[in-house]
Amino acid sequence: MDARREKQLPEVPASQQNVRPALTSLPPDPDRRASTLALRERLRAQAGTGPFAPPRAGSIDCRVPLKQLWWAAERALATRGNDAARARFADVDAPALRAGTVQDGVARGVQVALEEAMSLCAPAPPEAAPNAEISDEDRARGRSEVLEGKDLRRRRELLVASGGARIRWSRRGGILFVDRAHDVHVEDCVRFEDRRDLGDLDGFVADPTERPRLFSPAFLKPSRWESHPGWQSLVLEGRLGRRPDGFPCRMVLLGREHESTLRVSLSIHNDHLNHRLRLRLLSCRNPAAISSEGSPPPTVEMRKSRFHTAVTLVRACGVLHIGEDAVFTPDAQCKGWVHHHFELGGAAWHEASKV
Repeated sequence: MDARREKQLPEVPASQQNVRPALTSLPPDPDRRASTLALRERLRAQAGTGPFAPPRAGSIDCRVPLKQLWWAAERALATRGNDAARARFADVDAPALRAGTVQDGVARGVQVALEEAMSLCAPAPPEAAPNAEISDEDRARGRSEVLEGKDLRRRRELLVASGGARIRWSRRGGILFVDRAHDVHVEDCVRFEDRRDLGDLDGFVADPTERPRLFSPAFLKPSRWESHPGWQSLVLEGRLGRRPDGFPCRMVLLGREHESTLRVSLSIHNDHLNHRLRLRLLSCRNPAAISSEGSPPPTVEMRKSRFHTAVTLVRACGVLHIGEDAVFTPDAQCKGWVHHHFELGGAAWHEASKV
């Protein structure tokens, strides 16, 4: 490698030397070699027409916040897009850029381009209030109830129900999920799973010497519960794990009477390197039972003869391989708050799925 090429590729620290994937016969996509969006066209012209190695399937959950932005931009274009917005979006609509398997400078440029495309769309209609308004009459007749502090701590169980699915949270049993329309009744059905990641942006590789760390939402503390005509909500806050490498977490459960699903908002603060944190739905073997706003698609797995559906919340991995070269990508460690919005219910959990 010549000296000029050496300067273009940031050196990967020894602590970040992750597992290198097997090389393919096809050359890497030139978008991987670009350090900024401004260099893409020149590098692509030099590389020719290809074909180039496509993004690997394992890249589906790298750079989660960027994947969520892609989803939001496509949704904005579909509902209120125009020619200018579509043209700006097309500037960055390429396989490696969508996969996130690019250097940090390019990823930041893609983020800016997607935000610009959304800003060029027609104005969004005013958003409806997240919950129904609480009338003075409801308060006076006791049909509205809000619990916080000591009154909330006295409750051993808390219910959040929609028009179909419902969740019962307790300190002893965690989350009980019930959807009678689809014959679902699963106790202690939610886990958070954290594992060290030895892979790169192209795919997760578990550390074979370590077992996954599992956390239950039973250890989160309720901070506010509300029940009103038409909707109920519960806010759980705390930390996943008691060790220093735990994760501050906030979970909001919302059930609306006119909806058949339950809304779940999850906020995770990540301050650690090279790991993957996932949400598990135990006994669920149907990925259609959970939908999201741009989060990585759920996968169905089996452990010890029991199925579960898993969704990646955070995958922190700071290495991108370009052929035989390794590039340090610290932005892909996804430090800070990462937010997810899910809907649970509306489908059977036990439909046959290929694993």
